[in-house]
Amino acid sequence: MGRFQPFHKGHMSALKFASARCKEIVIGIGSSQHFNTERNPLSSSDRIKIIRAALSGSKTRSAIRVIDVPDFNDNDKWFGYIKSKEPKIDVVFSRNSLVKSIFRDHGITVISPPWHDRRRLAATKIRGLIRKGRRWQDRVPKGAVAEINLRKEKIIRSG
Repeated sequence: MGRFQPFHKGHMSALKFASARCKEIVIGIGSSQHFNTERNPLSSSDRIKIIRAALSGSKTRSAIRVIDVPDFNDNDKWFGYIKSKEPKIDVVFSRNSLVKSIFRDHGITVISPPWHDRRRLAATKIRGLIRKGRRWQDRVPKGAVAEINLRKEKIIRSG
């Protein structure tokens, strides 16, 4: 689960961590209905394209799917929505305390992947660099750079 605004090398590190432990991975695009805002400049379809581009050059050992997960402001409805899309969930990888709590409350194992260069790889910081016209490309997977460049104006306008 994540907003991936945008997908960066920290996200890729967490995905590789999960991939080493699972045959199949489902990436949930959180807050999928939000876009064109400072915090969520990219649409869900933008984020999916960026993630797929990032994965195209990576070596993960897992089958990976991506699903939209809108906000419900009701934890049980949110969890029910996810279960309707993915009925069999063995483990969740997340560092988000609310996400961890919701899944644990439903008896699902949650693993927190280790941080990867957190200070440098925060999506908020990357969006700020894009808006200021500063170098950000080394903070995202190589495959994602072109896709983010195609959407750079959305990030700049929304800030």
